[in-house]
Amino acid sequence: MSFKILVFTMTVLLQTGCVKTTIVNLTPSKLPRNSQGIYRIEAAWESNQKSIRDESIQGFVVIDGNHVPMERVQVVEDRWEVLLPLDQVDEGHTYLLKFDYLYDSFPEAKPDSLRTQPYKLNIVEPNRP
Repeated sequence: MSFKILVFTMTVLLQTGCVKTTIVNLTPSKLPRNSQGIYRIEAAWESNQKSIRDESIQGFVVIDGNHVPMERVQVVEDRWEVLLPLDQVDEGHTYLLKFDYLYDSFPEAKPDSLRTQPYKLNIVEPNRP
């Protein structure tokens, strides 16, 4: 009897695979200073979790305690970005990426979120020839 349970369990695990959701930071740690002081923060959302409601996903950059909403990039699937006004400071800027979403559950969808570790962004003088 226990052998049948083991075979059944292994079959289910092989069919479902591993569920994985990650946020990939696409922003380099150093960006050249520009005259406008506006900088692009980019991220990729990667998930094979079928229960996540795609339309509910909301991305944020959390910087200085503020949640700045990101927007989906229309051309590339699961890519997010935001243009942020940042001052040039010697110690750089620390930020993290956070995504809120709903996933299917019984009897109704439930909220969840995923965040990255903090990242450091330095605004540097552009290379001059």
